[in-house]
Amino acid sequence: RDLRHPHESRRGHLWMADTMGKRGVVGCLALGVLTILYVSTDGKGHLASRTRTEASTIAQIRRNPLKTNGRPQLASRAWWDTLVQSVLNPTKKVLVFRSAGALIPKRESQLKGGEDAFFMSRLGGDEGVGNTDFLMQHSAEGYNKDRGSREGRVIARLEAATVLGVADGVGSWSQYKIDPGQYSKQLMMNTARASLEISKKTAKVASAMDILELGHERTKLKGSTTTTVACLKGNTLTAATIGDTAFVLLRKGKIYFRSPTQEYDFDTPFQLADLKMSEGYGQFSEPMDALTYTVRDIQPGDVLIMASDGLFDNLHDYEIEQVVAEKLQKSEGADAIASELIERARAHSLDPNFVSPWAQEKGQAEGFLGGTLRKFGVKAVFGGGYRGGKPDDISCVAGIAQYLIPGTDLFVPL
Repeated sequence: RDLRHPHESRRGHLWMADTMGKRGVVGCLALGVLTILYVSTDGKGHLASRTRTEASTIAQIRRNPLKTNGRPQLASRAWWDTLVQSVLNPTKKVLVFRSAGALIPKRESQLKGGEDAFFMSRLGGDEGVGNTDFLMQHSAEGYNKDRGSREGRVIARLEAATVLGVADGVGSWSQYKIDPGQYSKQLMMNTARASLEISKKTAKVASAMDILELGHERTKLKGSTTTTVACLKGNTLTAATIGDTAFVLLRKGKIYFRSPTQEYDFDTPFQLADLKMSEGYGQFSEPMDALTYTVRDIQPGDVLIMASDGLFDNLHDYEIEQVVAEKLQKSEGADAIASELIERARAHSLDPNFVSPWAQEKGQAEGFLGGTLRKFGVKAVFGGGYRGGKPDDISCVAGIAQYLIPGTDLFVPL
């Protein structure tokens, strides 16, 4: 299989094609040339033996690093040295998620900017990942929110993410004239900032739970949300989930782990809230109630999908596998995966004849036989004839694990 993941650098325009198969031979030859050139340099990155002309040229580059003889030149060999050393030394590579997020609000919540939110960020202490103040947080607000479903779609990318989150504001707050999306958006912003701050102090031990706790502590609003936060450090992924937002991990196109949901009953998930601010409005949870996970063997090529129930209620697992496999086979990235997943979920949510996961669960919970058995603590494993999707805000963050070469914008080919 020939996988290519084109990458547009934020500091320039650098496109990289990841190749396998026959093109791998060319890559090996190129690496050999790099090695020969590298070992023939001195410790400062310059050629060990130079002619008088070469020495003059190098002196000219130092005086005017941008141009020599009318042609642009590199100011130093530091970037080159970093690249070659990282390729030759596997311990220098940093595993990150090449990530993207996508969101479509349901029609009823578009005028309020949607009820879901997501973020993609980086642990500031990650060696080689770099900028400690780089942060992205997105909602549907301001994106043609009054023009219908497709125009309300939000797509965002972060090429080297190590912390990701999704939150789904609970719609029932609208009956108290409280915008359900405010809490989820503020929580995601605070959690993203927490990922940058906590890593400066405890980068080697920071986990998804640590980050979520700090973000929650700073969110002082009435409201509640379900949420999932994940953090990648080395080859270890930690995650914390509350309610029916969830995540799945895929390897070679197949789901090998899926987080369960937390529900009191059908369509009644656990909800994260500030207990003092939301006292008297219902039963809520704190971060300590979250389900936590640790996956210690994340590998390059693994795909992480995090999403609100708007996606998982309307897409079967086999459809998620199908979308991921198709996009990878076409050498498309995380943005294409996230976009296709929410588009399919949106279509299913509006189809009255589609047998969705939500309809199947509803049949198990409320069908005559299923409901009767449920009263005695027995969950039925068959549907009750229900059909249709569940219209809802749909948000998704997708990430493809890949090694980043520290100090550069290049990724090791999968």
